[in-house]
This record gives sequence, structure tokens and C-alpha cells, in this order.
Amino acid sequence: MPKTSSSDIFNSWVDRVNEILNELPKTTITGNEIEFTDDEFQTCLKKLEQCALKFDDFPIYPINEKIATELVWDQLRGYNEQPDN
Repeated sequence: MPKTSSSDIFNSWVDRVNEILNELPKTTITGNEIEFTDDEFQTCLKKLEQCALKFDDFPIYPINEKIATELVWDQLRGYNEQPDN
């Protein structure tokens, strides 16, 4: 049986991070591979950094630029490992 969290705050945060990563296109609008300097990469990076765990008293932003960058690169690697449909 898979373990799941009963924390609504955590689950909402995970869902939002997943949503942001899935918004990242596989290529640029011109069809090139996405690079760090591309708008698509930078937009995803900033959205991840702004994704907060929303507690009643205060938000916490656990994703810094390094973590966001690694998540975006990992998402792009995942795209490349998927078989073409």
C-alpha cells in the first residue's frame, strides 16, 4: 500500500509543484531544446521558487533557485526519457 500524507497543505503544495513542472514545454516555441537562459526555463524556475506551503500564519517557500533549477533539469530529462508517442 503506498504511503500518502494526510496533510492538506503538503498535498496542495506537491500538486502545485507537479502542475508547474508539467507546464514546462518539451521544446522552445521554435522547436529547440530548452536551455537555462530560455524564457520557458526561467518562467518555470520563478514559479517553483514562488510556490509556498501555505500555513495559516505565514507561507514558507522551501524551493530556492538551486532546487528549482535541478527540478526543471530533471523534468526535461524525464521528457527525453519518455518514448515518443
